[in-house]
Amino acid sequence: MSKQFRLPKFWILALAQLALAVAIACIWFYFRTEAFLAGAPSGDLYANNWGFQLIAFVVVWLPGVLLITGILLAIEHQALKPYYLAQQTESARHAP
Repeated sequence: MSKQFRLPKFWILALAQLALAVAIACIWFYFRTEAFLAGAPSGDLYANNWGFQLIAFVVVWLPGVLLITGILLAIEHQALKPYYLAQQTESARHAP
């Protein structure tokens, strides 16, 4: 009576991975910006504040993180598709 391992639905895994990627990117942004702003000011005075750094992160880095995560999720979806189809077929076979 061994119970087989069952993966959750793909969208649950995808949302969890997306949230994890965004959380890691935000933590990285905080520490990178903290280190940058702790140093001597650069010639660009507008770049030496949190507001500008946040705008740069949201416009440049965050879309990149979301794009790369989306590509990885698409690859993962294709790799897991046979598993989910087999699971669907198995559950349909045992349905009353």
